[in-house]
Amino acid sequence: MKLVYIILYLIFSLHVELNEAECHKNIVDVKNNLTLSRSILKVHCQSRDDDLGEHFLRFQDVAYTFSFHDSFVVLTRFKCILWKGANLEYHKTFVAYEADAFPECGVLYSWEARDDGIYLSKNGGLMKLMYLWDID
Repeated sequence: MKLVYIILYLIFSLHVELNEAECHKNIVDVKNNLTLSRSILKVHCQSRDDDLGEHFLRFQDVAYTFSFHDSFVVLTRFKCILWKGANLEYHKTFVAYEADAFPECGVLYSWEARDDGIYLSKNGGLMKLMYLWDID
């Protein structure tokens, strides 16, 4: 029985390698659109395996962007923390991307920090308010 699982795993792994070349990476981007305050936006995103570090975005800077393939073994999940305000006293921790049961290819999650909260657009759709800021 163990041999059957090993063979199935090998077939699955080979299939994944072949499909990954055909599958465009998923993209998450974060933009600072803090119009009223024009404050710096601090961004820190990480998955279970990858800590992407801290990034600081000025008002209307080019978006902070990262891309990745979904994992076929463990569901891909990226969590981000955003901070804003003169002393970075406003913040929010949220899941910026979480894979479905089946890996996706080429999806775009665009997050935008605004003065009233954090908005999301999936694949170029309309922006929708997803989270309000927390304060210390």
